[in-house]
Amino acid sequence: MKKILFLLIVSLVFSSCSDDDETTEITNLRVNHYKTTTNGFFFGGLGVALLVEEGNQIGQNNFTPTFNGINNFDYELGSTYDLRVSKTILPNPPQDASNIRIDLIEIISKTLVSPDTEFKVRLTQNHTNGTFNNWVFVNPDNDYSIINSSIEIICENLCDELSTKINNQEQLTGVFVHGNTNEYILKEILNE
Repeated sequence: MKKILFLLIVSLVFSSCSDDDETTEITNLRVNHYKTTTNGFFFGGLGVALLVEEGNQIGQNNFTPTFNGINNFDYELGSTYDLRVSKTILPNPPQDASNIRIDLIEIISKTLVSPDTEFKVRLTQNHTNGTFNNWVFVNPDNDYSIINSSIEIICENLCDELSTKINNQEQLTGVFVHGNTNEYILKEILNE
């Protein structure tokens, strides 16, 4: 009789759980001081993404791009953040959208990096299928920026070299430091 009662209770518990239930967990994130380029997979094409470490990965210097924004978080380039967030797994996300929603609970710390801190960002990429991704946008006034973002590229004496290499469809990574708000200052172009 105890086995039957136990099985009945277990079946009631599982039948009351629905695939429509959201699952939420509280976790910590470290957000890096710069955004990186990404092809976005099916989340909007070429653009930029935050770089994050989560939970016990924090401090491992193994940041990965996240395609999820962080609700109620006002990110500023040039600062590294430690955050407490809630991550909710959505059972029925909108088409072509993430099934994870991240909401800011609190900013634990915000640390401004040194102005001479260098970082690398992919600017172009060749794929084995012949596709060439180019994240550099040049407007008619010859202002450079990262496509689908508000990040301006200050390339000064490297602008002509950058344009030539892009026209030749070379695979490029830029070495940058932070400039003013939403500016990356190009220090070096790497063919990699």
